[in-house]
Amino acid sequence: MNIKKLLEKGYFPKELPPPFETKQFAEKHYIISNRWNKIIEKEKEPKTGESKSKARKRYQEKYGKYSSSQLAIFSLSKGRYSRRKLAIPNPKQYLDLSRAIIENWDLLRKTYNLSIYSESTPIESGAKRAVRTKSNSWSNFKFELIEKSFDKKIELRLDISQFYPTIYTHSIPWAILGKEKAKKLFKISATDKVKWKRLLDDNNIDAKEYKSADFIDNLIRNCNDRQSIGLPIGPDVSFILAEIIGNRIDFEINKRLQDIIHSGTRYYDDYYLYFDTRNDAENALKIIQQVLFEFQLETNESKVSINNLPFQYIELWSDHFDRYKFAKSDKFELRNFFNILHQTINSNKKNSSWIIHYALKRFKVGDVEIKNKEWEIFLNFLLQTLIIDTSVIALIFEIIFIYEVFLDKKSKLKINNVLTTIVKEHIILNHSFEVSWCLWIFISLKIKCDKQVLELILESKDSISKILCLDLINKNLYRGRRPQMKLIKDQIQASNSTGDNWLLIYEAVKNNWLNFEDDKLILDNEFLDILINLNISFYNSENQIKTKIKLEKEIKLPSVLDFLEDIELPDFNMIPIESDEDDEEDDEDENDWY
Repeated sequence: MNIKKLLEKGYFPKELPPPFETKQFAEKHYIISNRWNKIIEKEKEPKTGESKSKARKRYQEKYGKYSSSQLAIFSLSKGRYSRRKLAIPNPKQYLDLSRAIIENWDLLRKTYNLSIYSESTPIESGAKRAVRTKSNSWSNFKFELIEKSFDKKIELRLDISQFYPTIYTHSIPWAILGKEKAKKLFKISATDKVKWKRLLDDNNIDAKEYKSADFIDNLIRNCNDRQSIGLPIGPDVSFILAEIIGNRIDFEINKRLQDIIHSGTRYYDDYYLYFDTRNDAENALKIIQQVLFEFQLETNESKVSINNLPFQYIELWSDHFDRYKFAKSDKFELRNFFNILHQTINSNKKNSSWIIHYALKRFKVGDVEIKNKEWEIFLNFLLQTLIIDTSVIALIFEIIFIYEVFLDKKSKLKINNVLTTIVKEHIILNHSFEVSWCLWIFISLKIKCDKQVLELILESKDSISKILCLDLINKNLYRGRRPQMKLIKDQIQASNSTGDNWLLIYEAVKNNWLNFEDDKLILDNEFLDILINLNISFYNSENQIKTKIKLEKEIKLPSVLDFLEDIELPDFNMIPIESDEDDEEDDEDENDWY
């Protein structure tokens, strides 16, 4: 593991639209750190005639604000009925935390040996992000369940309720050293400074490991306004730390279940355990709940189940789509297929997002090719499906983008109508995922958005969508008069760059989207000044999704004889797109760990 990879691949949540990136930040992290350290070293030195105490006070008054920051929030849809708040830490705090993770990587990795259950252990090799899970897909994990359960009669399923939002950050030292040892060392460090210094001077291994773990605990809290409850959902660092805590929990569970014959596994916060009798499963559940209680966690009661053999390894509805074969992708077969899809969704509303991703994968990977004459009916069905469940907007856009060459004025009008409706419904709830992807589709397909819709976004509390909105306005992709900017300018001037609007403030200043009289006064952040001086951006509108296939026009150079014949319309060919992504089944993303 190296810090560049952690900053480039593991910083921003993967659900953000394509233009949001951290590549430049990762490439220049060493220069950033050096320049910042020089500023800090200079400011800590007492000035002429200044006592050390006054120097400390002066430094704290000016630079104390850089010790912690708030998270930028991205509200993610997880199906039709639930949401999660993804988080984007301030770059100052995330750089500090990432450096500490890399410096203590061997210490953190040592905890992976604690668990006999985990199938979500972070693995570097073959990861699209900074790390991936040991089971690199949900399908592979399901086959592992078959291996674990082949000789058992009873299955216990449970998950940890609100795992990331309720993790107690002080349990990071507990996870690394064990709870009792960590608490003992905490007491010494807090109450007996002489003894604590002696332990560190003597290179006591436990003391050194506690100091490192406590340092990481402090840094993760600094990312979240010093809060000790919850890990930011989205960055890979949180995944790594959550898995460390999960491994220690696994260790305690296995130790206390020694007298109960069982097998099983854990994937993120989901447990699947197998027993010979129902009584064993019920006793194990009580033990597991006790262990979780000791880590200030609890089970999700609605998802606890004890099941008899035979066990269900796949969703029954998936068979509808596995058996459906397209003889040809004409309007009749498309009608039949989408009728099955919509009826299946209607019968399994809680799983609608999962069902849609599973069913539409064949169009995403090119197993079924749509011809030009069927395009409009296909688009109608795609947009209907999007209206049913707006959480699949990124998937729908990817499929539409494959067939971009088919888009005409009529197609774009249909897309515009649906996107406008989605934005109006979701912006009042600050649903970042739906609104931001709508805006990215407007930008990508060069569709003009209504002025009134853009002003609704600018008035919202959704900072990610506001960035896209400002870019869209700057590209003149709006209908009517230029949207009013006064309100968003007032909002930014009332905010600060260590608060939850840090990314909006930075990109607005960096791109000169709002023409402030004094950008330095608006930014008021020497760390972010370094980034701007290095021309670092977290938003690049040249980025785009990487489709596995793409429909392109076949261009033929004419010969002399061609001019003697009638001109024919160009053919369209579906061509594969070269990609570094593996071809593993991706009905469930490898990093869908929250």
